[in-house]
Amino acid sequence: MTTSEHSSLIWQLKKMDLFADLALDELERLAAVTLPRTYQAGEAIYRMDDPADALYLVCSGMVKVSRLFPNGKEAILGVVGAQGSFGELQLCPGERRPSQAEALEPTQLLALPQTELQRLIELQPELALRLIGMLTVRLFEAQQWCAVVSAYSASERVASLLARLGREFGVPHPQGTELRVKLNQEDLARMIGATRETVSQSLHKLRCQGAVMRQRSPFVLNVEALEAYINAADR
Repeated sequence: MTTSEHSSLIWQLKKMDLFADLALDELERLAAVTLPRTYQAGEAIYRMDDPADALYLVCSGMVKVSRLFPNGKEAILGVVGAQGSFGELQLCPGERRPSQAEALEPTQLLALPQTELQRLIELQPELALRLIGMLTVRLFEAQQWCAVVSAYSASERVASLLARLGREFGVPHPQGTELRVKLNQEDLARMIGATRETVSQSLHKLRCQGAVMRQRSPFVLNVEALEAYINAADR
């Protein structure tokens, strides 16, 4: 690795919330054992039952985390963009991945080996607190989403999902917010526990409400109208 590449790696690590407060010498040590990896769209990062041996940090691109079931169906657990992380939930020795991860577009990652993360936590207890905080937020979001799936109709679930993705990954568009995440109607169905046909009908309904401007990827959304649609369902 050249000096320039090493400096770039330190800079990428510094940008991650998890490591933002590390001293330069710790970042340099971390950079020495962190593995840069590049994936093309559709390429698997890890598969179910692979060893849980690394924490992944997203420098650029987008990653889909999902779970396959014996009947062949796939449930999409979430998408992770730049400065996000994934794979940290199972980092105990001997653990296996209960999910799989796939690049949705050309993606650059940093893989931090499990042993190095454990060493850092032992030296920097505040890092453990930060990691626990991140996992607590994810648990809360998962619980919130379970409540949405249980209580909302299909169109309300679609609206809630699109509003959340729009806030996280949306970019300005003349008609509202463009969702630059390579997810199609089938993917949305796998995220809300519905069929593609149901999602298509829901998108048509939301378009009539002025909450969705384009029903296919890349979706164009009116996030405020989506949130108003959800709020109306809560009353």
